[in-house]
Amino acid sequence: MVVMFVPIAFGQTGNQRQFDFWVGAWDVNLRVQQKDNSWKDQHKSTAHIYKILAGKAILELWSENKDGINGYSLRYYNPNTDKWDLWLNWPGKNRSGTTGLTGSFRHGRGEFFAERKIDERTTQIRRYTFSDATPTSLRWDDAYSTDGGKTWSSNWIMEFSRRAGKAPGIEKEKNLLTYFEGNRCDLPEFDVLRKIINTSWAEGHTRYFNVLDGCMIIGFLGEDDHFFTLTYNTYASTYEFTLLGKDPSAPLSIYYGSKDDGGLSLKTRKKDGRSDTAELSIGGDGYLWAYGITYNGGAINVNENRTGNTGIRSTVR
Repeated sequence: MVVMFVPIAFGQTGNQRQFDFWVGAWDVNLRVQQKDNSWKDQHKSTAHIYKILAGKAILELWSENKDGINGYSLRYYNPNTDKWDLWLNWPGKNRSGTTGLTGSFRHGRGEFFAERKIDERTTQIRRYTFSDATPTSLRWDDAYSTDGGKTWSSNWIMEFSRRAGKAPGIEKEKNLLTYFEGNRCDLPEFDVLRKIINTSWAEGHTRYFNVLDGCMIIGFLGEDDHFFTLTYNTYASTYEFTLLGKDPSAPLSIYYGSKDDGGLSLKTRKKDGRSDTAELSIGGDGYLWAYGITYNGGAINVNENRTGNTGIRSTVR
């Protein structure tokens, strides 16, 4: 596998291919900065990186072990902003929720940023960096600043060593990386996720999988036309559904909502006076039903028909 940051064919620009070097299976050495400012090799983990949505997006599943660090990320190049959008969920015990960063590559180095208010006078800047990429290795590190980027402090450095050019197939794994016994998130609000059965479909159907050891569901609508996640955001005390279409110009949408007897009713925050909506329900047999979904102002028509006892047949038009 060759690291390339130049335009490649297949209808995608060079910018859209900048994370291709990361696709595959990796061993990861996580170094943690100690109180005396020294660094210690503290965690050994595995990362599986996939291209999804016809190559538009990169999916990451990262796992140390059942009781250790586990994480998920999704990233895609946004031509509307000429930047990469990154969405992450690295849950702790009964702690889950999606956060985002944006950034770009320059001279083979990718830097991605987010801000959050610590108090009325202080804003923290978070920076994630990818660098030193070769066909068999790469480096990731974090950094934080509370003085507008004048000074930075770091906590983690990840050293990736390639295990294989291709990660195990999503459809072929009994449990995807990051899923063990489903006990990381066991608050009552996560019961709705635990009821959903892992299922795999051939072309034209909804497919969904448990990840992050019970904290999140990921899946696809139709023939990989849309990718979605479902979790309970413990920070905002609300259910959270994210949706990304394979159209290169379509950004990710985040829907928030609550649970009632009929399932989950969710909607995006208003933009231009409107909100997109999604209705999800889980049958008594553990299958996920999705309907009434609008995305970026347009409807996604999901026609569902039960076929035997094997799942939901969903066609996206």
